[in-house]
Amino acid sequence: MPLTPTAARGQTNIAIEAVSGETITMAATALSATMSTGITQPSGGSVGSRQRLILFGWTAGGTLTINGTGVPGNTEVVTVPAPTPQQLQSPQLATFEYESVNLYTVLTNFQASAPLVTGGGVLVVKQCQGGKFNVPDTAFKSGRKVASFSPNEHSGIMARDKKLIDTINDPGIDTWDSAFYGDLSLYWVYLMVGSPTWVTLPAAPLSIVASATITASMTIANQPTAPGMKLIIVASTWASGAAITITGTSYGNPATEVVTIGANGTYYSTNVYSAITSIGGTTNATTLVITGVFGWLGTATSESVRQTAVVEHFDGSASWVHPFAYTTDGEMTISNKAEVKLSLKGGAQDKIPIGDRTTNPLNTSRIASIGAPLADLPVAGWQTQVACDPITGTAGATTFADADEEIKIAIKAGVEPHWTFVNSQNFSRAYPQKPDCAVDVTYDIINLLQFEQFRQNLKQYLVAQIIGEFLGISAGTIYYKGWKLTLPVRYDGEYGQEGDPNKGNVFAKPKLTTEFDPAIGGSFKLEIFTRNPPTYAL
Repeated sequence: MPLTPTAARGQTNIAIEAVSGETITMAATALSATMSTGITQPSGGSVGSRQRLILFGWTAGGTLTINGTGVPGNTEVVTVPAPTPQQLQSPQLATFEYESVNLYTVLTNFQASAPLVTGGGVLVVKQCQGGKFNVPDTAFKSGRKVASFSPNEHSGIMARDKKLIDTINDPGIDTWDSAFYGDLSLYWVYLMVGSPTWVTLPAAPLSIVASATITASMTIANQPTAPGMKLIIVASTWASGAAITITGTSYGNPATEVVTIGANGTYYSTNVYSAITSIGGTTNATTLVITGVFGWLGTATSESVRQTAVVEHFDGSASWVHPFAYTTDGEMTISNKAEVKLSLKGGAQDKIPIGDRTTNPLNTSRIASIGAPLADLPVAGWQTQVACDPITGTAGATTFADADEEIKIAIKAGVEPHWTFVNSQNFSRAYPQKPDCAVDVTYDIINLLQFEQFRQNLKQYLVAQIIGEFLGISAGTIYYKGWKLTLPVRYDGEYGQEGDPNKGNVFAKPKLTTEFDPAIGGSFKLEIFTRNPPTYAL
């Protein structure tokens, strides 16, 4: 008998929320054979929305059916067991719930079988987005945390607890760790720092196909520059059936992809092309302008608008969805003897199991089937350049070779959830608090220059740039995939220089904190050099 893989094949997906948290698909509706009035269509971005069916006050078993357009299926039939006597005594909490496996882009109706309709009951349907990106994390732990209340009363009995009730639901994302990836770690930026502003690299994209309608063989004006480019396809005068096939070379291998043009707008190639053999399709009136870029530069600061996300997680047994997920603590640890690591902590509106909760054994993923991303690579800590400059100078101009062993950047950015009176255990609103950024470093001491900065309480620019895959050259500047952190820092009351007879040299472990700096427009600045198009939050 083969071994059954469980937690070893877990998976985490994420999508930045267009609307934070669950929203109402269908308000409380008395059960009937077909329910279609008052349905709010899914608003789950480009991937669709999960539907959560919540049934109150039912008295008999039967089936509920979701009809619409979805992935991986269009119709979902849900078996509803008859309620137990204890469930009938607690209609608010003892509800029947089901979170759809399908992600719906269109909803037609909800149907109830005859026994359910005869027995009566009320159906509420809520929705949240589905996952869009597969996040290669190394650890993910979340929990549904519900506080209990039991009044200690003069009741004539000695038992301390005679009536336990639940209060609010306050789920936590307690662990979310990963290695650092130049493209795949963008979720950390949107959640912990905020939405970046984006520009192309180079600033003026290379013309690949000048403005022309689609033909079988379109004229290629220029070949991509080394080492390769993504293609930006801008469509106008759209006509039905528009599509092109791009054939060329990507990372030394033959590559072909089809780009379907569903409307006027901007599209991006999946592949990075070092050479293009042909571009064309069935003759069509849609006009295309195709350009090439080797990457994008995103910039975010302490003043950027942080985002919420929906997070799906398959733990090897159950599959869960966390709507309105937010982060409060984020760390980036750069160790020159190990890998660069990222971590997050935070909370969510709920932790909801996906699909039939009676399945046994349960070991198949029900979250969105997104292929494992294999084109991006994690980065080792030694691939980091550190600079330190006076605040009156140019950030990043002077290499700081004394930084040694480890740099840890820790951002604490609180979130204040609010449970408003909307008859729900879950919070309905959340507000960001001011971020605080602390930096822990290790120095190899061969002079007292930094001690003097500490003594005089002088602000400096500390810059740490992670240097990954070579992207390209523009206007004489070499660009690499990775992140560049500009930190206007002061020593935070501690320098920590020590001599140790077990070590070959003197070292220091100072603590620094960042301070708002007008030149960068924040108390920290993060620049992202990536090949991922600026569609992460769409």
